[in-house]
Amino acid sequence: MDHQINASSSTTTLDVLASLGVDAADLKAVWYAFPMAMFVTPDHFGDELEVTATALRTYDAGDCMADALLNVVNELRMATECTCTFGHEGGYQIATILGDICTKKGKPSDLALIRDLAPVMEAQALCDEGKAIARAALQGLELFGPEVEAHITKKTCPAGSCKAYMTYHVLVSRCTGCGKCLKACDDKAIMGKARFVHVIDQRKCSQCGDCLPVCPEKAIVMAGAKKPKTPPRPIPCKRKK
Repeated sequence: MDHQINASSSTTTLDVLASLGVDAADLKAVWYAFPMAMFVTPDHFGDELEVTATALRTYDAGDCMADALLNVVNELRMATECTCTFGHEGGYQIATILGDICTKKGKPSDLALIRDLAPVMEAQALCDEGKAIARAALQGLELFGPEVEAHITKKTCPAGSCKAYMTYHVLVSRCTGCGKCLKACDDKAIMGKARFVHVIDQRKCSQCGDCLPVCPEKAIVMAGAKKPKTPPRPIPCKRKK
């Protein structure tokens, strides 16, 4: 969530959050906007710092930090008119990599590439925003590396918020085997027959969502990192029409 702040002196993140009426206990990170352009995590909320930013953003458990880092990089890119190779092209490259990671296209080499590019970009970029992009990218990977990496190595979004990593499932307790989702699925990813609990084949499902609105029992749900238990193949329905 974005907040406007007015703190131009030495203070702590805890004090800034208190002035905004934000409960620090619910947060996993705070982002101070440019020119500070930095993340602060709960273990440093009590540290004193010079707050020169006029806005901050808070992140809680439901926020994906890979997506947060992508948004921060893109905002900094849009804020600069710098056309130098490292400021403009470097920022574009980092944003592209993070975009791939958030859309299930990330590769194991992506994070190493950012870590190699960012220090050179910070040293060579001609604009302050370009340098800030590099610092933010490095700090983001340092603080949230495991969460970002999980998108690549485990093909999951730990926060459960990146749509590309969401999956669809049919709940055994609700399905009546009516077959309406079978007809709606152009991917032919749903297995089932009358009065049998239908099962979605995750290998075939394209996450289009066409099955969601046609189920009269609301038996089809989206899931993030935590998946409901479903059978590997259709089984007789417990619930009758």
